[in-house]
Amino acid sequence: MLSAGYNLGVLKALVVYAFRRLRARKLTTILTMLGIAIGVANIVALISVSESARAQALRLLNELGANTVFVTPYFELEEGFFDNQSSTAATFLPLSDYELIKDRPYVETATPILALPAFVAHKDRRKFTTVIGTNEVMQKIRPYRNAEGRMFTADDVAQGASVMVLGYEIAKRLFPEGGAVGKKVVLKGEYFTIVGTFEEKGHIGFESFDDRVFTPLSTAQRIFDFPYIHVVAIRHPDNLDSEEVVAAAKRDLAEAKGVELEVQDEFQVFSMKEITRTMQGTFRIFAVVMLSVSSVALIVAGILIMTVMLMSVMEQTREIGVRRAVGARRRDILVQFLTETLLQVFGGQVLGFILGIIGVWIVCARADWPFYLTWHTVLTAFLFSLGVGILFGLLPAYRAATLDPVDSLRYE
Repeated sequence: MLSAGYNLGVLKALVVYAFRRLRARKLTTILTMLGIAIGVANIVALISVSESARAQALRLLNELGANTVFVTPYFELEEGFFDNQSSTAATFLPLSDYELIKDRPYVETATPILALPAFVAHKDRRKFTTVIGTNEVMQKIRPYRNAEGRMFTADDVAQGASVMVLGYEIAKRLFPEGGAVGKKVVLKGEYFTIVGTFEEKGHIGFESFDDRVFTPLSTAQRIFDFPYIHVVAIRHPDNLDSEEVVAAAKRDLAEAKGVELEVQDEFQVFSMKEITRTMQGTFRIFAVVMLSVSSVALIVAGILIMTVMLMSVMEQTREIGVRRAVGARRRDILVQFLTETLLQVFGGQVLGFILGIIGVWIVCARADWPFYLTWHTVLTAFLFSLGVGILFGLLPAYRAATLDPVDSLRYE
């Protein structure tokens, strides 16, 4: 005997009877299962896609290494983008900030970065992209690997040479047949010689690390008539702590600029640890939002379950009276209707998991992310949909169980 007071034969009979009832109303059963399936698929797909994006973002950030520090124009790292737009701080740095920092004892390698949008063209092919002005040591901090050719040299930077290295997407767009090295492209009305191309890096969200071209900083400043930079990227020795380097860089910059560190709004210094921590928090919030959005579909499906089961109770009112009259207990009626509800929920869950996994696979394939599906995402979808199904199925089941046998027998 089972603890609930039902043996396997009785439970089997309940399931067979529930299947018969569900087949009798195929359309409503299919619609109910589809509602559950959509909710489950939403939970699986949206949470898994956000987790895949988080994993990809952290992978790309971790490639920079834990001993990387950035100097940027001032903003609050903890605040959102629009909060920072109200700041009166400048949106660029003077090149002197790089000159000040690069030879400090806590700096192993440093590179200035200028990023400006422009069209790059080769013959009849054009691409709007981001032009990165930097120096020859950029690859020591930002791990781009050459697919063809080389990085530009210190002499190229010193002379302001019109040379360029193409990101993966740009090389593929402008030179689909390959062999970009040695050829020329046009940027801001000036011809640039391609000296190299980079291997594919990937995306963070909608930001592509491959949709970029790289040129000497001096060249970029000249053609854009922009004598500033946006970022100073620093790699410090392994034996130093990132937080100590951040504090030292802030102190040195504040002293050189003659400003009070606590109240200045000219620059910001932060480490990879801070970026990773902030990004983790952002993705956690995003996952909660995705779960909330997905739950709406499940709640709608739960209401559909309740509506359908209430209709089923009305259809079976006389039958319920007969069963009660021959000795069926309230518990028996309750279990009967809950069995029907659970069969619909389980069917919707199976379909939802299939649809959700297919959706995750398609999105990851299109975004070139690794397929990412965790057991806790599946468990969350399973438990949440099961809870919604039971919650909305209890009212009709309870109503059926509490019907008065005499009134049920009189029901027409």
